[in-house]
Amino acid sequence: MSRQDIFTLMKNKFDIYKEVNKIILLFSINLIEYHDSYTVSTNYTIEEFVDEMLFKSWKQRGFYFNCDEIKQDLGIKFKYTKEDSFDDCIKLLEYYNNLIYLVVKKYNIYQQSDCDVKDDFYILMENMKKLLDYINHDIHVNEKEEKVLLIPKNPVATAVAEISSEETALAILMYNHLSLKGDLEQKRNLLNSIYREYEPLFTSSLEGYNDFLNKTNALFNNLHIRHNNKTKKDNKNTIINLDEKELEKWYDELYQLMLFCVLIKDNLERKSNVDEFLKTIKGTKGKAEELI
Repeated sequence: MSRQDIFTLMKNKFDIYKEVNKIILLFSINLIEYHDSYTVSTNYTIEEFVDEMLFKSWKQRGFYFNCDEIKQDLGIKFKYTKEDSFDDCIKLLEYYNNLIYLVVKKYNIYQQSDCDVKDDFYILMENMKKLLDYINHDIHVNEKEEKVLLIPKNPVATAVAEISSEETALAILMYNHLSLKGDLEQKRNLLNSIYREYEPLFTSSLEGYNDFLNKTNALFNNLHIRHNNKTKKDNKNTIINLDEKELEKWYDELYQLMLFCVLIKDNLERKSNVDEFLKTIKGTKGKAEELI
């Protein structure tokens, strides 16, 4: 058996429960030192600092008074164990990332002369980044709403979001969010948002790909999204007999199909541009394939 270096061994020993509990520990200690106008210093945990300085003005606080109230309603505990689900882990990390956003972005703590952050604050930031990379999630910040979401990494969704309007990009990324599992009403709204931007594509013609466009439209029009296919009087559409779980499965299939169609169009345009460029390289109107 070949010998592994210590760094490979350390990487192979990654324990998600251990790493999440390190994050919880770092949130339980004083990482911020605040100096008031009388030069009196006060040490805070991140949660204490948010409660004292930022919570009341946070757009996402709703009717809550403090962080503890939010944690109680979310069921966030002081330790992450093997009895907890992966969804519990994501919920915990998303809560913590919202607090980090408030301190680092909203308060801009690195630039404040009245605050110092301890060395462990930087370790927290680095460990959080590594942990999210390991569990294959990205941070998405909605500055306008002061909200942070953790979204599973999806290269296809990211690629389509990057060429979409801001509203549609948010709908594309939000569709994969943990909170939407089983939420058919919200998924319908997001699918409608995506379709609105790309309806000219879905109702057009792409040589060699029309079957994909036609099936996208067929699903959109018959899955109780655009039209009422579940309760309309004299409805003969068999969709009316599908349970919520089965219907959600087809919503997810439609989502993937919509992304595929958008990428096909984008890549066909890219191929056309490449063809034209290759013709200029050859200096003739001959076929680009002749350069291969």
